[in-house]
Amino acid sequence: MSTARRSRKAPRAYERTMDIIARLQHRLKHGREAERRLVECILADLHFAAHAPIAQIAERAGVSEPTITRLARALGFPGTRDMRFHLAQALAIGGAYLRAPAAVTADLPPSGQIIAKIASGAHAALDLMTTALGEVDVESMARDISRASQILVYGTGGSSSMAAVELQNRLFRLGLHVTAHTDPQLQRMSASVLGPGSLVIGFSISGQASSVLDAVTIARQYGAGALVVTRAGSPLAALGDAVLPLTFKEDTNLYKPSSIRYALLAAVDILALATAEAIGPAVLEPLRRVRHSLASQNIRDPSLPIGD
Repeated sequence: MSTARRSRKAPRAYERTMDIIARLQHRLKHGREAERRLVECILADLHFAAHAPIAQIAERAGVSEPTITRLARALGFPGTRDMRFHLAQALAIGGAYLRAPAAVTADLPPSGQIIAKIASGAHAALDLMTTALGEVDVESMARDISRASQILVYGTGGSSSMAAVELQNRLFRLGLHVTAHTDPQLQRMSASVLGPGSLVIGFSISGQASSVLDAVTIARQYGAGALVVTRAGSPLAALGDAVLPLTFKEDTNLYKPSSIRYALLAAVDILALATAEAIGPAVLEPLRRVRHSLASQNIRDPSLPIGD
């Protein structure tokens, strides 16, 4: 079982509270001409600046790549990687104000405000996940999944159990022997009959769900591998042979469902696609069979997804 490379180290206290947008706005007023052009480019499209290659950012801003490095250091970061991580955080924390400020406004009818809040939260969750997974060896995880003789997926609670069942839904159609368990007792019992060559995949947003922790511990005791999708630095992360880190920020709107569910679904789809590519053309036959099985329900449009 391979060990995934962990995400960046936990930020220091001053980094956690750093307002990178305010710092960029300050440099916009007091920086040199090339730096001001670069800052204008970044503020105009934070998503692009957080995720695009450095060369593309430099080209769009009309500056040299070293100018981006100098800006990162002027903002207080050791390099461009840390600066881009904080740009993604800024999108996640204040996406409703930074991505499309006109979308969340009192001028919208109530239904429009609700739609805008949910959409901006989903975008923010995906923005932050994209950056957090930049250095994670997803291909190695996918190879472990594709080679496992048996896969058990665990998740307890609303969001994590949803993700566990959805990963089962994604993997069985690739021809893999996979079962999801959301019942705490079944998680522990099923883990106890695993052995070498099998794999458990545990989901937990907090990384502290006791039944998932117990099941992963039991499975590893009998020689099974463990891949976990959870918060970096959590108790569950410490148990995994490989970790797909969940990075998220919640807002203070107690009426709105948590946007972390979109990050969980992204994690599921990332693992599913990477596994399909690891298996290669052999996945086409089980997918064809699944598609063929739906013909009896008159679901024949190939543009529709597999499954309703």
